[in-house]
Amino acid sequence: MADHALPDPQAIAQTVAAAQSAEEQLVVDEHQNTAGEYEFLDYSSLVGTELEVDSTEDQDSTLGDELNSVSTSLATSVLQGNWEHGRRYHSYRTGTYFIPNDDEEKDRLELQHKIWHIVLSGRLYLAPLNLETLHDALDLGCGTGAWVMDFADAHPKCKIVGTDLSPIQPTAVPENAEFIVDDASADWAFGKKFDYIHTRSITSGIKDWDRLLKQAFDNLNPGGWVELHELHMPIKCDDGTASPNSAIIKWSVDIYEASLKFGIDMLASLKHADRLREIGFTEVQETHIKWPIGPWPKGKKEKQIGAMFQQDIAGNLKGVSQKIFTQILGQSQEEFEVFIQQAQDDMYNPKIHTYFPVDIFWAQKPF
Repeated sequence: MADHALPDPQAIAQTVAAAQSAEEQLVVDEHQNTAGEYEFLDYSSLVGTELEVDSTEDQDSTLGDELNSVSTSLATSVLQGNWEHGRRYHSYRTGTYFIPNDDEEKDRLELQHKIWHIVLSGRLYLAPLNLETLHDALDLGCGTGAWVMDFADAHPKCKIVGTDLSPIQPTAVPENAEFIVDDASADWAFGKKFDYIHTRSITSGIKDWDRLLKQAFDNLNPGGWVELHELHMPIKCDDGTASPNSAIIKWSVDIYEASLKFGIDMLASLKHADRLREIGFTEVQETHIKWPIGPWPKGKKEKQIGAMFQQDIAGNLKGVSQKIFTQILGQSQEEFEVFIQQAQDDMYNPKIHTYFPVDIFWAQKPF
């Protein structure tokens, strides 16, 4: 039995509805200028660029009642999929992706969308898009389609396509939004080129980033932008509160090594800037931030992100790990259950200060 109390999952899986709606209009007013472009954002000020441990005992005290349920009612009409251990996985190109696509996973992705909203101060992207010439956009690995829907609403004159292996997106969408079942790693055949291409958290499903980014380059109009928002593993701990032998660190190292066996490099984003330049992109920009696991850092927004991300990862740890540990690493179900509980306990332990490194890049195709 762990010596710390686990937070109520219902209380953790929440976001700041009032603060979010207030921030949204503020961000639009401040950053969009009359020329139809977004003004330059000092991305060094993004939430999570630096984290400082909050030494107070009650790390949740500043969260109050601001965290509300982010579960979203999405389309119930989806393909049957493949069921294992009570979880549903995609059936299109079976085995390409090892994370479930059921309602529990959709809620997790919706929660992660809220985290990105806070991290980016309400913005959907950092690239300096020219809104006057923005006509076609593409989101690869769109998940629940939350980002696509927000982008479509914000840019009604731009048509946006969202692709994913799983048809888990809503059926009621803006007229300028479209979802299709497709594999971003396969040959692209959209029949048109785009002014903006976006990815978010698709590293765990991409084996060949050079090929994907080359296809992005070839499918952009001159002057178009590509933007990548990706997390990488293993996770980090800067103050030694999680040792290399701790379950939480072992979990992330095992995920990294298992992914390599499957042909996926969870550290791929560390080379994205070089890849973009080698392919021919210019104006390559990057920023790197930290997502805390738990509300251990100082700062109101940092705590919000930490609590929400703790639920995102720890609250769904078994589901996102099941197939990797039992099928790729060969653990028995009993071994897996014991280990995953230990890793989950570490993630909920306020004395352990770990975080996921997050890498953001944007670059332009030359005119």
